[in-house]
Amino acid sequence: MAAVYTLVMLGGTLPIPLYALWAPRMGFVPFTTTLVFAVYALGTVLALMVFASLSDRAGRRSLLAAAGLAAATSTALFLLADDVAAPLAARFLCGLGTGVFTATATAALGELAGAEHTRWVSTVSTAASMGGLGLGTVAAGLFAQYGANPTHLVFWVYLASLVPAFLAVIVTPETVTAKQRPAMSVRRPSIPHRRAARAEFLRAATAVLAAFAVSGLFSSLVPSFLREQLHVHNIEAVGAEVGLLFIVALIAQVAAPERWIAGRPPAPSFLVAGVAVFEAGLWTRSLPTFAARTLLAGTGIGLAFRRGVGVAQRLADPRRRADLLSTYFLFAYTGTIVPTLALGLLDQTINQDVATLILAVAVVAATLASVLSRATTAIA
Repeated sequence: MAAVYTLVMLGGTLPIPLYALWAPRMGFVPFTTTLVFAVYALGTVLALMVFASLSDRAGRRSLLAAAGLAAATSTALFLLADDVAAPLAARFLCGLGTGVFTATATAALGELAGAEHTRWVSTVSTAASMGGLGLGTVAAGLFAQYGANPTHLVFWVYLASLVPAFLAVIVTPETVTAKQRPAMSVRRPSIPHRRAARAEFLRAATAVLAAFAVSGLFSSLVPSFLREQLHVHNIEAVGAEVGLLFIVALIAQVAAPERWIAGRPPAPSFLVAGVAVFEAGLWTRSLPTFAARTLLAGTGIGLAFRRGVGVAQRLADPRRRADLLSTYFLFAYTGTIVPTLALGLLDQTINQDVATLILAVAVVAATLASVLSRATTAIA
């Protein structure tokens, strides 16, 4: 299950280094790339609000299989793409599959491992998520730089890899024993009922919203910044720089002391430092400074994500595990969509450096909110 989870997440970042190759052929304008990022996050959010929690009633395997088919269809659309519409549709479908898979696979991992292994499950699930995201950009960059067909070969290989992944899902034991007739509807985000548990969950969710806002901001800016400002035209280098953010996040989750993960201040501290250094790198056009922000921000993203998954797994009602996890991931991907769209809109009217600074301040404010909120804070 962890291997398939990693593979599905890998597909979510495959296109990132390839936008520069598609742009001249498909007539991309700067806002188009922003829109493609946002459409992916929009599909993820829609899946989390409508489909992801269905696995609590219909079972994990059927939803995971459907998400795998969505990933395969998205990949096929990239292979057929010859105008802007195809990448937009492909990214939306990919987002739908990712949204269903993140909540459902995380719930399935917890149930397969058992309640006594909650901490281990949070490590495995976050490693699968961050590891997959990081490997996607690196793999796409390698295939694009050294492969025979830069924008197609990586998708053919990925499509082939989804076949054994689909079979693996089919043979995985079903963990939902008391199935019910699924009822599809736009659900209200689920949060714990107890006041203290609700406050703890919302603090963790706010932290991961800020972490994914940082991730979305970096991922949407890095390719164009490296190419246009620092004149880095090697596609593998671009893919590696984006992927490094997620690889560092993965290493932080596995190697960080437990007190860093359990405590509230460490993750936001690294995130704020990463955003500050990132802004310095943008304004000074300094590649070493730009690389330093990857280490700082990646560490903060990894710590915030692992801590949040652990909190959600621990507080979830065993009968509605995917429901609470869907809410957690809803916070995360909302963090991705808002700054990415805002950057694209602001970039049409003001200087990109100024637009990025405005968003950086907003992200820092959200990050600090996750630390400064009191334990008694709750939503009515």
